[in-house]
Parts: sequence; C-alpha cells; structure tokens
Amino acid sequence: MTTKSVLVYGPEGCGKTTHAAVIAKALGLSKIHDDWQPGTPVALLNTLVLTSNCEYGGHFQRRVMSFDQAMQVVHQQGAIA
Repeated sequence: MTTKSVLVYGPEGCGKTTHAAVIAKALGLSKIHDDWQPGTPVALLNTLVLTSNCEYGGHFQRRVMSFDQAMQVVHQQGAIA
C-alpha cells in the first residue's frame, strides 16, 4: 500500500529538521523533503514534506499538520520519550 505524502509546517528553528526522521516513521513515510517551497515540485507519495510556509496545502488537502501536531503523533506512538 502506498502512503500519501504529509506536509508538516512550522516556523524556522522549531525542530522540523531535527525531528524529521521520527516524524516520518510515526506517519509511516520513508522519504523526507526538507525546506519545501510552494510552487516547486514535490512528491505526493510516501514523503514527509517540511516547510515554514503554513498557508499552503493545495496538493495535500487534509494531509497537512503543524509541527506540534506531528510531535503529538510521535509521542502517542512512543517514538520519543
């Protein structure tokens, strides 16, 4: 089964890149696209897409979450103590 990509947004310096691997694992994604900018190509399958731009989610529809929401998923799954 192929998993659709998820867009995670948050301000610069909040920890998106630092925690990218654990977020991707918690969401069942195997690829990471860091520092994505709207208007540039993006993979729509199996990729954690990180951005500082919280106003764009066009390709992702309901697969958009804040960094804080993503970290809640990580903690719920016990990926980080």
